[in-house]
Amino acid sequence: MRTSVARGGWLLPVLASAVLCTACQSASASAHYPASIDACKLAGPSLHDRLAPGTVEVPAGSVKTADAKVVPQDRSTEGNDLTSCKRLFARDLGGGKPDLQDYRVVTIAVVRFTDSGADNAATQARQLMTDALGDHSGVRLATGVGDEAGFSEQWAAVRTGNVVLGLAIADGGTEAALIPPSTVDNVQAVVTDMTNTLQRDYQG
Repeated sequence: MRTSVARGGWLLPVLASAVLCTACQSASASAHYPASIDACKLAGPSLHDRLAPGTVEVPAGSVKTADAKVVPQDRSTEGNDLTSCKRLFARDLGGGKPDLQDYRVVTIAVVRFTDSGADNAATQARQLMTDALGDHSGVRLATGVGDEAGFSEQWAAVRTGNVVLGLAIADGGTEAALIPPSTVDNVQAVVTDMTNTLQRDYQG
């Protein structure tokens, strides 16, 4: 899915304090991404490595879930390119049959500012991180709190050059407690993997 988002739009909900990454800050200074980015191609091995044993991927529409408000659609404007991807994983009942009452939804959004000037585009991306998350560093993680049914959510955002990458992970279902909830370490690993893919495959 591709659309656009206002520079000042909220990228992700914020429920906890920032976790900063000095190495990511230095990497973001010189990066520039001139072409459209396929959000579905960013997630690497860490996305599967962090799943519980006996988990299978199923079509994203297999379970009716609330859309993660990674980028509000009512704040769209020109000057940026948004691509997003939703992936759904469920506990395997055996033989690859998924338990759709015990699932994990991963939503990825990539906002790429398209100003022809690399410095201007990077400034706009930095402003989105600041406006949305109150973070100048280029990295932000937040964690939700699971309820009595085991439902939990995790969010993360990373800025690199003219791109802000957002990630939301939600575990849910009536048997959600059977899938160990994702942790900040899980989210950090997935975001780092996606950022490395960005810099390797899309940087100009």
